[in-house]
Parts: sequence; C-alpha cells; structure tokens
Amino acid sequence: MDLHPRRRLPFQLPGPWPACAQALLAQGAPWLQGGDTGEGLIGLPGPGLSSRWNGSAWVTEWLGAPVEGSPWEALAAALARQAGPWIGAATYELACDEAGLPRKPLAAGTLGQHWAPVAEALHVREGHAELWSWGGTPPDPGAWRARLAPMEVPSSAILDLAPLWNEGQHRTAVEQVQTRILEGGFYVANLCVPFEGRLSGDPAAFAQAAFQQARPPFGALLDLGGLRLISLSMERLLARRGDRIWSQPIKGSAPLTGDPAKDRAAAVALAADPKERAEHTMILDLVRNDLGRVSRTGSVQVLRPLTVEAYPTVQHLVSTVEATARPGLGLAELLRAVLPGGSVTGAPKHAVCRHLSEAEAAPRGFYCGALGWISPTGDLDLALPIRTAQLAGERLTYWTGGGITRRSDPAREWAELHLKTQAIRPRSPA
Repeated sequence: MDLHPRRRLPFQLPGPWPACAQALLAQGAPWLQGGDTGEGLIGLPGPGLSSRWNGSAWVTEWLGAPVEGSPWEALAAALARQAGPWIGAATYELACDEAGLPRKPLAAGTLGQHWAPVAEALHVREGHAELWSWGGTPPDPGAWRARLAPMEVPSSAILDLAPLWNEGQHRTAVEQVQTRILEGGFYVANLCVPFEGRLSGDPAAFAQAAFQQARPPFGALLDLGGLRLISLSMERLLARRGDRIWSQPIKGSAPLTGDPAKDRAAAVALAADPKERAEHTMILDLVRNDLGRVSRTGSVQVLRPLTVEAYPTVQHLVSTVEATARPGLGLAELLRAVLPGGSVTGAPKHAVCRHLSEAEAAPRGFYCGALGWISPTGDLDLALPIRTAQLAGERLTYWTGGGITRRSDPAREWAELHLKTQAIRPRSPA
C-alpha cells in the first residue's frame, strides 16, 4: 500500500492480528486487507464526505456543508484540503451518471459515495506492525494500545442467501442479451443478479473469517454511515502512481477444486476456451480505449494478457493494461474515463448500460462501483467491488454476475453465479 505516510513508528501489537482490532473495527474504522502477505491497514477516519441522490441530482456534503460541483469534482476539491489519504467507496449508479451512461432509477436519499480522510493508521505486513501518520502530530502508541485492547472474536455467519430470481428468469435474461448481440446492439454484456440473506453476528468478525479464507488482493471492511461493505475483490479497477496509470480487468472463470491435476486441466481449458477468450478480449479492448482517452498518445500497452490466476475458490483470466497519464490529468476526468469498469458493463458501454438498466433486478449500489484509497497527490488504488456484500443492519445483499456473449450457455452462466457466492461463505474460525 503505497500511501507515503509522513511518519512511521514501529509498534508492538497487544495481541494476535487482526483479532486485536475487533473493538476498533466495531466502531467503524476502515479496514483494507490484501492477499497472501496478510497486509492490512486500519485507519482512524475524519469527517466523511457523502453524495446522495435527491431525486433529480447528486448532493455532496462535507463538514456539514454542501460542496459544489459533480460528485467527482467535489471529492477532488475536498482531497486538496487534507494531508493524508481518503478511504471509501462509490456506487455503480453514481459512476454511470458521471460518465453519462444510462442506469436504473434511484430512490431519493440513496447514498452514492462516501469517503473519509485518514490522519493515522495501523499498518501490518507479515506480522510486523507500524503506526502511520500524515498530519503534524505523531501517533501516540499508548492511545493505539488502548484502542486495540484484545477481545474475544464473536462468531458470525450468513443465513438464507438466495438469488432474487430463479434459473428460468436468468435463462430468459441471458437469451435476451444474446438476441441483442445478434441484432448488433453490442458485443458482450455483464449480467448481474443480487442474492439476499442475513448476517448473523458481528460484521468485523465475519470479515476477519472471510479474509482468512478468501485471501482477497483487495479486501475491505468499510462503514459508510449506516451501510457497511465487506469486499473480497480480486480485481484492480484503477491505480495511479505519478503519471503511470493501470487497470487489471478480469473476465473468464473456472472452479478451483483443490485437486492439483484437475485444477491444472481447468486452467488450460479456461485459457483455451473460445467463449472466455472472446469475452476477455472484448473487455480488454474496451479498457484500452478507456485509458487511451486520458493518456499520452501511443502509451497504452497490454502486459501479461489473458493470464490465469488462481484464488481459493475460483480461477480467472486476468490482463494488465498500462498507460502514461496525459499532462495535467485531474481526478474527476480520470474517474469519468474509466468508471464504471468495462469488465462489469460490457462493450460498447452506452448500449450495454441502457440494456442492463432495463434487464437487471435492482440498482447495483456499491457492487461494481469503486472502493479503495485516493491520495491528495493524485495517486490512488481502487478495486472493483465484486465479491462484495452490502449490509444494512442484518440485511445482506451480495451480487454476482458474468459476461454474456453469443456463445454463452445459460445453464453454465447460472452455475457461475452460485460458484462466485462461495467466496462470501467463510468457514467458522477455529
């Protein structure tokens, strides 16, 4: 996590990580957790910036006052007034509006984005902890030890998780997409389905167990002011370091069984599958075009195309698209060019988003929006919130989806939806 803190202070954890942070997480501290290294960051957030839909426009507020401009412009303006990074998330529907794309109607009061500045954070990597700070005051180890008083991790589980439509309805929706493709309306569309259930127990305990099982590269537990997100995403939507910008779209899936021979065979079949390769290549071209709109001419390149990457329950085809940012490129322009991500819309974006706004069961919310951190310097690392649960009290919504092409098999697409729910069904901690 290249967050460039002003100060780093070695810190002795008062108990096992991350169990020792349960009390702090229960109070709403943002948690970013990444991959096999066990790298994690828990921040102390300041007052959050939020954008809500008022029925006709997005209204952004920070520090109790409205902020002028579009949501992306308001975020950029607020970032310039703080020293440290901001951690948060934005919805698919807000991203569509910023990009001028069709989306489903929203109820007045719907939250579109929530970001909070972080002045101090606890960073842990491979068991070594540091206190990070970005402001003028160094972190107080005593205060952090008090926040991290060890406590027993409660149990938690997801109950009654079920899709909002049945296999027959999904087959019809897939066939409608295929009809539009044959008519020339678009090339590929990412059709998504919400699953709903209940979370029994503490969200922080659930996130801890889920991160341990899924080892997501872009795990997160965020409190967005009445709504909590648990993300197990493995897809980097957009990153920037100086003038280097890149994205790592995922398209194409196969189960991971734990049997080495079967999994190797599945990986070879995935890499060679005509449907999966065609789907991935179309999205790859779309991402190249998106980055090309805000990059130096001729700088867009594809690194490690169509690489099979394995995760605990699934294998995916992943590519890396990299470019050099155009001089003077600002945050709002960059986000408008790339969001919503091509791997969760389809190609071409406008036609696909119009169809999805009519075909899908409900607004996606933070699923398929953006989640991560943004620095006042312009550096950022945003994940695509797939494998992400949205929590309102005990009510849990978890979307899954897949790219539909003319070669898609509706039965296989339905099975893929259920395969992707395995990531959010963690084993109970021992």
